[in-house]
Amino acid sequence: MKLFGRRPRLQTSPTEIPGWTAEFRDTLDSVHPGLGFVAQFRVEWRRPGPSLAGRMPAGEPCRAVRELAEATAAQHSVLRFEAAEQDINHDLSRRMPLRAIGAEVTWAQVLLSVDEGTHAHAERVFQARREMEIDALTQRQTLARINFMNDEILRTPGSARIYLMLENTVRLGTLPPGTDVDLLVREVQQWRPESQWVVVAQLLHTFLSKLSSADADELLSTVRSLFLYYGEKELAEQLPSETAEAPE
Repeated sequence: MKLFGRRPRLQTSPTEIPGWTAEFRDTLDSVHPGLGFVAQFRVEWRRPGPSLAGRMPAGEPCRAVRELAEATAAQHSVLRFEAAEQDINHDLSRRMPLRAIGAEVTWAQVLLSVDEGTHAHAERVFQARREMEIDALTQRQTLARINFMNDEILRTPGSARIYLMLENTVRLGTLPPGTDVDLLVREVQQWRPESQWVVVAQLLHTFLSKLSSADADELLSTVRSLFLYYGEKELAEQLPSETAEAPE
C-alpha cells in the first residue's frame, strides 16, 4: 500500500528509563466515516512499583496509548494528518507518565500517514461538500432576491421603475435616456401606501369582499352611473359588469 506523506522513524525516549519497549502498527478512524489514518506506535513502559523478575506484557500499556490516540484522531480530517499527529503526541507527552493496569507508560510516540487512495477520496468528498454548500448559498441568495422582488420591487410600478433606474445607473453611471425625474417622483409618491387613492382602493376592496355578490354588483352599478354622470365614459366601461367570485 502506497502511503501519502512523510515516513520518519519513531524516536526513542529522551530519558533512559529502564523498562520495556513495543512498536506496532494500527489504523485510526478519522472524523470522516470510513476513512482513517495508518498509525505507527512506539510505547515504552515500566512497572509502577519495585521491579519484579520477568518481562511485563505489552497489552495494557499499548492499549492505553492507542485509546488516547484514537480519541484525538477521531476529531481530525485525513487531509490534515500532520496536525492530527501533532495533537496526538502533544496529548501523550503532557500525560506522561501514563498509568495503565499494572504498568506505567514513560514514553510514547505516534506517527500518522494516509494512503493515497484515502487521501484522494477525502479530497473528492471535501470538494463535493464545498460545491453543495456553494449551491445551497446560491439558492438562499436567489430565494432572498425573489422574495425581495415580490415584497418590495414589484409591489408598485413606482418602486419597480426606481429599481430599474438604479440598476441602469450602477451599470452605466447615468440615468436611462429619456428619464423624466419629475414624473418618476410623482409616480412613486402616488403609489405610497399612505396615498389617498391607495387607502380608498384598499377600503373599497375590503368593503366589497364583505358584501354578497348581488350587493357588490349593485355597488358597481352605482359607481358606473357616477362615472357616466361626470362624463367619464371610458372609466365606466373599464368597470367589470359584475364582481368576480373569490376562488374556493
